[in-house]
Amino acid sequence: KEKEKKVKKASGKMGAKGLLFLILFVAMALIFLPTSILLFFGMLPSMAAFFASGRGIGARASTITAMNLAGCIPFVFKLWSTGNDFDTAVETVTNMNYMSIIYMSAAFGYMIDWVMTGLVSSFLYQKGVNRMKLIKKRQEVLIEQWGDSVAGKDLRDPSERSKDEKKAR
Repeated sequence: KEKEKKVKKASGKMGAKGLLFLILFVAMALIFLPTSILLFFGMLPSMAAFFASGRGIGARASTITAMNLAGCIPFVFKLWSTGNDFDTAVETVTNMNYMSIIYMSAAFGYMIDWVMTGLVSSFLYQKGVNRMKLIKKRQEVLIEQWGDSVAGKDLRDPSERSKDEKKAR
């Protein structure tokens, strides 16, 4: 039974719940058509981010979507306050100033992702470098206490090492 579920998921077929969700989603989009039009055109950068990221999950797509939605919300509220009519939705979508604000908020999401990726990678790199220094110091202490063999540097037979050590004295 579990294999059948995996095969079903892998084949990409939609189950009954998915079909019900799709039907409800389309029905709500048609009922609230002006809002749907505004959100469709306003959220295009988010859709592009989801498709570009493969499966649509991850920090980049989430960040862009959150900022893009934040840019759309004031215009959705404006649309709702004027009666949620089709003409206002089309006017908002065709107004370049409004769409620039919406798309710039999505661009700000890209920028947040870019900056945070750089900061986190720099932090993790520096953490690794510091850990490497700590390991080297600890290794030097161990070599000083136990000799080169503890570091794997002197891999000769112990009897040969003792002969060489006696000669060196």
